[in-house]
Amino acid sequence: MNHVEHPYLGKVAFLATQHGKGLVVAPEFQAALGMQVEELLVDTDSLGTFTGEIERVGTPKEVVIAKARMAIAKSGNPFAIASEGSIGVDPFIPFINSDIEHMAFVDEVRGFSLVETIRSTEIVAHTIKVKADTPIDEFLSKADFPQHKLIIRSIESPTIFSIKGIDSHAQLKSSLREALQKYPEVIIESDLRAHASPSRMANIAQVARKLALRLSNLCPECQTPGWGVVSYLKGLPCNECGEISEEALRVEIMGCVKCSFTQEGKVLAEAIDPSRCDLCNP
Repeated sequence: MNHVEHPYLGKVAFLATQHGKGLVVAPEFQAALGMQVEELLVDTDSLGTFTGEIERVGTPKEVVIAKARMAIAKSGNPFAIASEGSIGVDPFIPFINSDIEHMAFVDEVRGFSLVETIRSTEIVAHTIKVKADTPIDEFLSKADFPQHKLIIRSIESPTIFSIKGIDSHAQLKSSLREALQKYPEVIIESDLRAHASPSRMANIAQVARKLALRLSNLCPECQTPGWGVVSYLKGLPCNECGEISEEALRVEIMGCVKCSFTQEGKVLAEAIDPSRCDLCNP
């Protein structure tokens, strides 16, 4: 990319966050775009919390765009960034957790928003129910405490009691004593807010890099940032029997976030293995 020609060179984007995400987002946008990122304190918890006091309403993509628009409304600046994570049982691999991170960039000058997503199984996310006599040493080891902070909360949903950001054994002990005076059983879990979870922060850096690199590509037709993969051409023959698998991805379709211009991109495959063919391997 030629920084001299890029429309975001020297511009400022505000990052809607309460949790220090600028630490990993700013370097990625500076490196890919020459764009400065500044944190803006926005009440992103109003759109949903990990601990369940406030339920997230809408899809992650809708929420992350709404967060970015909050930063535009508060700052008056036309460029904003926000991120949103969903952490839970992996949709493809049983019995492990994954972190699906969405990051949005909104450009009010050109009138578009762009969301990129990554899925990572590299996330420390553990939960345990405890009573006064429950052993927790094994849990603490799995949860990488105190490098990853913890939360103690009530079991009821929505959450009515929580202590967040626990980062020392002394604080854990006193917080647990306080919680168990109120409830016979409580939950200890990973604090998944970005500043409390180094493994999640690494995933936010990854999605920031993906988004910034996408924005570094200009549409060949209208020069709008954000040129990238928008869909795929499907349908591949089996290299054994020739049967066409309709859903197999064949070619990337590149497109613009603003105008309707598209063109074919990278060829992903020219045939499929018989092990993926419904006729050869029913």
